[in-house]
Amino acid sequence: MKYPVFICDDDQMQVNDIVKMIGKAEEILSDEHAIEFDVAFTTTFADAKKFLKDNIYTGGVYLLDIELGKEIGQNNGFDLAELIKNQDKRAQIIFITTHADLSLISFERRLGPVDYIVKPRNKEDYDRFKQRLVATLEISISNIENFDYTEKLTFHYKVGKQVRNIDIDDIIYISTTKTPHKLIMVNVRGENQFFGSINQYAKESAALVKISQSCLANPKNIKLIDLPKYKVTFVNGDTVDFSQSAYKRMKRLFDKQ
Repeated sequence: MKYPVFICDDDQMQVNDIVKMIGKAEEILSDEHAIEFDVAFTTTFADAKKFLKDNIYTGGVYLLDIELGKEIGQNNGFDLAELIKNQDKRAQIIFITTHADLSLISFERRLGPVDYIVKPRNKEDYDRFKQRLVATLEISISNIENFDYTEKLTFHYKVGKQVRNIDIDDIIYISTTKTPHKLIMVNVRGENQFFGSINQYAKESAALVKISQSCLANPKNIKLIDLPKYKVTFVNGDTVDFSQSAYKRMKRLFDKQ
């Protein structure tokens, strides 16, 4: 599998060394499955900002030199990490630094890096840096894969400016209401209302099945399918009609019951 990697460090020799290390990491980490890193780099904050605007990653690994701008708060690695986090929610940030005591700033800014790796000063440091980088890349890959798995099991919806999450298994069904664009989610703990469209969430949530223009159902929480009457009964006792166009889909679910 291919993973995008972006490096920003103002030391071109350091960048060259990291690129070589990443190449070695590909060989080391390609055990059961082939792993490939698609590497890109810049050496200034301005170039990095432009590159990231033109190349939006999803689940990228970012190796950032903290001291890009020389002073904290002036176009440095922390500032770049904030930009990245805003556009790639699965971003794996790895800070490269000459100082090992900057983690508090990262915590305060809620950047959540995977690791801090101190720049090598001699051959012994270089070997340690390489080992640490390989281990951190492995963790980053695992984080990205686990994030994908968790996303599949979680339903996200927006209430006002808040994004809320609920386990897919807890959802019984989602249906339209009399208010345009307003939906109601019936779940094992009650009900929630929010704005959106059935079509929108049908595309975003593969675990939910569109049984009509007005309803998304969780197959796991369907208790009974009455094919002749075009009705489904859910685990909470609610009964909802399904459309004729959904008959074949419901028949497949019926056969699995």
